[in-house]
Formats: sequence, structure tokens, C-alpha cells
Amino acid sequence: MPEKEVIEKSHRGHRGRLKKRFDNSGFKGFFDYEVLELLLTYIIPKQDTKQIAKNLIEKFKTIPDVLGAEVKELQEVKGIKQHSARFIKVFNAMVSYYFEQKAKDKKIQFTILNKLVEYLKAVIGNKQNEVMYVLYLNSQNELIQPEVLSEGTVSETTAFPRKIVEEALKYHATAVIVAHNHPGGIAEPSDKDNLMTREIKNALQTVNISLQEHIIIANKGFYSYRKNGYLD
Repeated sequence: MPEKEVIEKSHRGHRGRLKKRFDNSGFKGFFDYEVLELLLTYIIPKQDTKQIAKNLIEKFKTIPDVLGAEVKELQEVKGIKQHSARFIKVFNAMVSYYFEQKAKDKKIQFTILNKLVEYLKAVIGNKQNEVMYVLYLNSQNELIQPEVLSEGTVSETTAFPRKIVEEALKYHATAVIVAHNHPGGIAEPSDKDNLMTREIKNALQTVNISLQEHIIIANKGFYSYRKNGYLD
């Protein structure tokens, strides 16, 4: 048997075992590169996706950072061409879309901090630029409508208190949660973040709508304004 056929047969056998592991126990026991390796098997035929997955982890360090990378950055990794890079971006966007739709369809109540943080990490945690994200809630703290208010540079985004008030009135919201991410940074507020929070809170108070929470999402951890006493 030619060497090429032997290699391809070995790859098929390895892929089959990887898929079988997932069928039996999901991603339990998987290394990060194996999670990516399995994903790549569906878009890269007849190649060793293990090494490509390891290359991705070596460059970006974590799965969230892989999924959040730009197409051009992904193509810098050996073995990742435009088609594969675009697929990774589509997959990442679909994860965010799934959580947004699930929240709306099931009328999720954002009353538990950890659940709120999980949702926000899925929706804006992988963004390369800072994103200001707003959740408009009813009197039961159920999500009426999520909205990307703005998307800025890697280190700055702009909040529009007046626009938040206008949208809250349009959706007949009684409460609002705002969130933004710190790409590549830490989950600590800046003076500008604090000022922005005060301005949003004061603007909402003029129409008897409460600012329930402001969450900062970073690669490692999160910051809650309410938990730290700023919104009491």
C-alpha cells in the first residue's frame, strides 16, 4: 500500500476514534486542541487536523481567542486557509446567535449573576473590539430585547445614554442591563467606565427605569458594578 494511502487511512481511523469519544461523553476529557481538531475534521478533509489545531492553540492560547480571531489572523496559521477561517468565524457568530435567540425564546430571567455572565461571555466575550451591549428587561427581569449599542476600537467604545433611554421606552422596558468587554485586558473598570455608568444610570432614572447591572467581561473574569456597590 502506498505511503500516502497509509497516512490517509491512519487519519480516518484517528478521526473516527475522536468522533466516537465525543459520541460517548461529549467534550469531557478532551484537551483544547482536540476540541478544535474535531471541529476542523468537518471542513478539512484528508489532512492531519491535530497539528493544525495545535498550531491554533499555540498562536492564540485559548479556544475563545481562536474563535474570536479575525479571518486574516487565522490564515496566518499553517493549515488554515480562507474557507476554514471563515467557517471558524461563522461558528463563533452562530454561538452568539444561539444564546441571543435562546434568551428571547425562553424569556430568560436575568436574576442570577453567574447565568448573566455566562450569557454575556458567549455573546461578547470573543469580540476583538470593545462592544457596548444592552439588555432591555420587563418587570420580571425577563429579556425583551438585546442590542449592540456600539462597537469601537480594541480599547474604547462609546455609550449613548440618550439612545439607551429611547430604546428602553420603545420596548416598554422597566430595567436595563449594560455590559461591555475588555479584549485582552482585565475585568477592572476605568475612570471612563465609572463615568459612563453614572451617566447611563442618571439618564434612566429620569424616566423611572432602573439600571440593574453593568458587567465588564474580560478574558479572565468579570466585574459587576452591582456586586461592588456602585448601583445600590
